[in-house]
Amino acid sequence: MPGSLDISGVFSKSAAASADRPASMPNAQKQLDFADVLGERTADAYGAPTVEKVRDTVEKFVAAAFVQPVFKQLRASSSAPPPFGPSKAERQFQSLIDAQVARRMVHKSNWPVVDRMAQDMLKKVGLAPSA
Repeated sequence: MPGSLDISGVFSKSAAASADRPASMPNAQKQLDFADVLGERTADAYGAPTVEKVRDTVEKFVAAAFVQPVFKQLRASSSAPPPFGPSKAERQFQSLIDAQVARRMVHKSNWPVVDRMAQDMLKKVGLAPSA
C-alpha cells in the first residue's frame, strides 16, 4: 500500500511511520502534536516498549503532572484588562496550548526527574542499558 491516512488525517507512508512528517505538508507535525494532546494519536500506542516510547511517555507524564498545573495557576492569577486579557477563544483553548508548551518544554530541556523515571521504567520492562 503506497500510503495511508492515520487518525489525525495526515497522509503518510504507513500508519506506524505517521510521526515522519512529509515535506509537502508543512503543518503535518502541528496536526500530529494536536492529535497527541487530544489523545487521538494511536498509531504507535501499541507494540513492544522501546527506549524512545518510554522516554516519550515519561516526558508526557512530567509535563501533565508538574508543568501544566503551574501554567494553569499562572493563567488564573492573571487579571489583565479586556484589551490585553485573553479573548474568549484564548480562554477556551488555553489548556491545549498549555499542554503543548509543557510537552515541548520538558522535551527540549534536560530534566533529572525525566531521566530518573525513564531509567526506572526501562528497568521494569527489561530495557535498561548495561552499566
